[in-house]
Amino acid sequence: MQIEFENLTNENFISSYAKSYIVIKNKKYFNNIIIFASDIDNVVDPEFLNQEGLVKNKIQDLKAENLDFILFGTGKKIEQLLPSTIKFVINTNVPFEIMNSCSAYKTYNILLSQGKKILSFLKLDT
Repeated sequence: MQIEFENLTNENFISSYAKSYIVIKNKKYFNNIIIFASDIDNVVDPEFLNQEGLVKNKIQDLKAENLDFILFGTGKKIEQLLPSTIKFVINTNVPFEIMNSCSAYKTYNILLSQGKKILSFLKLDT
């Protein structure tokens, strides 16, 4: 699906997506990704959202005070994160949402257009 936004000023908008890829900065990503600012990390492991250490370490590395929002796109349907991961995220006092990936892609773009500092864990919608 192609996403249309008027007056795009940020290069990191998700410009299109399908079941097997996401396009950011005219580059297709075929793996799950973690996005913060201009950093886009490919994540090959399909179960990366269930790796408590990966999520926790990424948030600690960036420092919660540098985040406005944490977004989890869990694939085709909404999936629960590990209870310990949810507890850790709650304790950061950073607002967060868990949603299906299609909704997460759109939410990411909206938050980015508002100038928010978003840490996004996005699973492909396959």
